[in-house]
Amino acid sequence: MFEARRNKLVQELRERNMDAAVIVPGPNLYYFTGLHLKQSERLTLAILTKEGELSFVVPQVELTKVESATNGRIFWYTDEQGAGKALAEARAALGSLGKVGVEFGQMRVMELKAAEALGAASTEDVSAAIDSLRMFKDQQEVEQLKKAVQIIEESLEATLPFIKPGVSELEVAAHLEYEMRKRGSEGTPFGTIVASGYRGALPHGRASSKVIENGELVVLDFGAICGGYVGDITRTIAVGDVSDELKEIYEVVREAQQAAVDVIKPGITAHEVDETARKIIRERGFGDYFTHRTGHGIGLSGHEAPYMMQNNKLVLKPGMAFTVEPGIYLPNKGGVRIEDNLVVTEDGFINLMTYRKDLITL
Repeated sequence: MFEARRNKLVQELRERNMDAAVIVPGPNLYYFTGLHLKQSERLTLAILTKEGELSFVVPQVELTKVESATNGRIFWYTDEQGAGKALAEARAALGSLGKVGVEFGQMRVMELKAAEALGAASTEDVSAAIDSLRMFKDQQEVEQLKKAVQIIEESLEATLPFIKPGVSELEVAAHLEYEMRKRGSEGTPFGTIVASGYRGALPHGRASSKVIENGELVVLDFGAICGGYVGDITRTIAVGDVSDELKEIYEVVREAQQAAVDVIKPGITAHEVDETARKIIRERGFGDYFTHRTGHGIGLSGHEAPYMMQNNKLVLKPGMAFTVEPGIYLPNKGGVRIEDNLVVTEDGFINLMTYRKDLITL
């Protein structure tokens, strides 16, 4: 599987007249090699040439892991030596490189300088080519997404009884993360969002020390990782009886979210998905309070292509996986967001989530 993915990248390199791609630790490295390596102060690089040859520059501490996962050439160094010697050996082995593809969104300055030290005459962003490959999930990837979704749905159900007046957002977040770990999550792809009351108007309201009070909405946005793949859910719940205004925005978001889900099929654009949700919210008078795109891709990263957003003319095709998560955020009052994870199929879509979307009142 990983070799097949690398072969596709090799074809992209040739079409773009690039001699090699330099990949840093992160989701792209895993996608092409199966290696989970950390991007740290120790230089770590994978180099894939247009001939399909794979090489690594790695610290000694990662040597065994890389050796067990690949037949590629490995140039390693000790902490005492530093990376200079390994880079020189790699440069000698690779020969002269012209244009080299790098990851503008992932690569740090020290890694860019290392790519130049390998002999690259010039560098160019190869991210779009990689995104175009990762955007389409095969059945094995979809199965991992399903497992991640199962973890988060079961963890949410197990956490609901814990949410009550007097409990802090941080305590709820810790409970969610504990329940996910118990069910096999490999971690969290982003800081868990628990945003109650007025803090619900913050789309990225990471859990704080604020105590949940009666009569508040609570936005819960959290994710699990299974086999490297991310599931990402948002549900908004009520603690006690909430105001009619908050109930209204909940129903508007629920209607908008479901409408956007229902239009998904091959051939429509990402813009059309976004506009379907946005039009409903706008016509109900809350357009100014929907302040983000309707969705983002999911996979090895919590946020990746494709993006369901205004003016994105990308045509949806089978295998694309993404979220649909419109929201309304009223300053100093509260907010609502509802999020599902979906995969485009030949004749429509599958919704990986089954969790209820009516307003849960605790």
